[in-house]
Amino acid sequence: MNKSLFVRVATVIFTIVGLMHLYRAFNSLPFNAAGWVIPVEVSWVGGVAFLLLAYAGYRHWR
Repeated sequence: MNKSLFVRVATVIFTIVGLMHLYRAFNSLPFNAAGWVIPVEVSWVGGVAFLLLAYAGYRHWR
């Protein structure tokens, strides 16, 4: 796998995960992991962080 393909795949994955986090945050969907309740604020922070990583990957890709 060359560097360009890796950046493309990582950018797509970061975009999908970031959008999923923001979808959960906007709709206030509950999430439990191994008995722990994950607050919606985590999805706000995670969504923004992942979309920033996706943006950086997109800039590097172009």
